[in-house]
Amino acid sequence: MATLAKPFAAEHLQRIPLYVPGKPIQEVQRELGLERIVKLASNENPWGPTEAVKRRVLAAVSGSDDEALGLYPVSDGYYLRRAIAARRGLPIDQVLLGNGSSEILEMAAKAALLDGGTALIPRHSFAIYSIATLGVGGTVVETPADTERVDVDALLAAVRPDTRIVYLGNPNNPTGVLVPARDLERLVRGLREDIVLVVDQAYAEYEEPGLYPDAARFLADRPGLLVLHTFSKIHALAGLRIGYALGSPHLLQLLERVRSPFNTNHLAQVAAEVAVQDLAFEAQCRDRNRAARQAFLQEAARHRCRATGEAGNFILLESALPSQDLYQALLAKGVIVRPMQAYGLPNHVRVTFGRPEEMAAFWLAAGPVLDCGC
Repeated sequence: MATLAKPFAAEHLQRIPLYVPGKPIQEVQRELGLERIVKLASNENPWGPTEAVKRRVLAAVSGSDDEALGLYPVSDGYYLRRAIAARRGLPIDQVLLGNGSSEILEMAAKAALLDGGTALIPRHSFAIYSIATLGVGGTVVETPADTERVDVDALLAAVRPDTRIVYLGNPNNPTGVLVPARDLERLVRGLREDIVLVVDQAYAEYEEPGLYPDAARFLADRPGLLVLHTFSKIHALAGLRIGYALGSPHLLQLLERVRSPFNTNHLAQVAAEVAVQDLAFEAQCRDRNRAARQAFLQEAARHRCRATGEAGNFILLESALPSQDLYQALLAKGVIVRPMQAYGLPNHVRVTFGRPEEMAAFWLAAGPVLDCGC
């Protein structure tokens, strides 16, 4: 009797960790039979998108002859890239679009690790950095970091002859650590020129523009620098999946070779074209986010809990309880947060800042639990 063959590449695929997203609201409603759910798990912007963005999407859905949904989108996203280039003060050939910035992380891994090699990733970093690396057969080298600091000197010291790419979140997700400008410059100038440095700035717009250490200012100095942004966070377009990269024309031309055709859809392109020009909405969201952080820290202190993270629209909350236990206790009360044990933080949950009424619901659920286990 013939035996069944093993699934293709099963052993290799088993080494790639699954990305586990924040639990959807509908799933919790279905499983627990709850009507009112507060989701604070995925770093989404609770205030958007704007009415102007919604109107533009509705107009695109209605469809003129040149943008009907039956037609493929503009493959290279020319009009959105033009708007981003104008916003960033760069030529259009220094802008590349992705199906969320996560796709660009994967493009970078494909381009840098096609012939093998290692990726340097600070500990407690966004899971997709490792997943993208392992998915193309690369090797992950994790460097020291904690919930309060990314060790740039350790990153530089970890460089090996086969190092091809370095991933750095700034601010980092999930720790909220912001790499200071002086450390960022040391990394940019200290890495070998043939190493691709990916600086993931998904949460940059939540920081004060004049104070934020924007890696884009080094684009002219380092041809292998790739700076990522997303429309999923402050622009509140997570459901449309659109992000972008800034880089040298040479580097982006190489990434074009691993970009899927028509990788960003038409509705995402037109929505983002409106969103990227709305500086007033960004400023409003920054102000609300700052107020939410201050209120959270005050309440955490009242419950004698340690909260860390200085940047982004989220915070890490540490308790004496295992993170999964705290997560389940809150889930039973209709509040979704993100347990962090998979990130090497067994007693932390990440909490996204929501609207004031959502944060009140969080503390109503979490307060009694934390008072017993903080």
